[in-house]
Amino acid sequence: MFTTYQNFWASYRSVANYYETFNRILNWVAPIDIRKGWDIYNQAKNQSTKVLVMGRTCVDEAGRQPHHFGNAITEEDHVGLGVITHGAEAVAARTQAGFGQIPVTTGGMVMHYYNNIGASPSGAWRGINAQGNRRSGYHFFYNDAWLLGGAHGLCDFNLASPRWFKNIWDSQGQRLTATGREAVFLDSCGYRLEKVGALEVLTSKNDSAATSSNFQSLVGAVSAVRKKDQINKLCVPGSPT
Repeated sequence: MFTTYQNFWASYRSVANYYETFNRILNWVAPIDIRKGWDIYNQAKNQSTKVLVMGRTCVDEAGRQPHHFGNAITEEDHVGLGVITHGAEAVAARTQAGFGQIPVTTGGMVMHYYNNIGASPSGAWRGINAQGNRRSGYHFFYNDAWLLGGAHGLCDFNLASPRWFKNIWDSQGQRLTATGREAVFLDSCGYRLEKVGALEVLTSKNDSAATSSNFQSLVGAVSAVRKKDQINKLCVPGSPT
């Protein structure tokens, strides 16, 4: 568990090259701001209900529909469940929200960076990279800070999407999806699946492993998965690929 910003920073710095590589190979991820990650980490760790929601999303993703994934996080879920984003962008999240003037509570259950945050009142985009491509506010580092915060806070992770292979493994890119990265890390630090009514919930069964996890162990767990066969136990047998 990170008790100080210095602890958080030191853990990140030990694997900084892993995260910085995303900025070199992907033109849409945001620059890394470690302070933002620290803020997100603390929001997740201190989430009041001790419940976070993970799964595929349709928000800010043109053409995506929940049925593509069996179910997915939607704009309505953001309104009902609230979101976790950086505190400095909370007002923008509530007023812009990527989908209109809909009130969205911050400090909620879903981690999300809205693609249009950073737009000026006139609509001009400020987040342009050197190649002229628009960046979202998202980075895998922020998502991982959210994950670690949830694990250190011993939060439950409710699954919004079924454990289909296609939701965990990107067959085109031959790599884990964002949801897959989350599932692999949580499994590595002692989270296990439980049924709660119609819901599937990942809950900590090894609190010591969860609270002692860090950026090194997260990156190690995710980087070790190189083949689809390695995630068989995390997926529903025979599910869509």
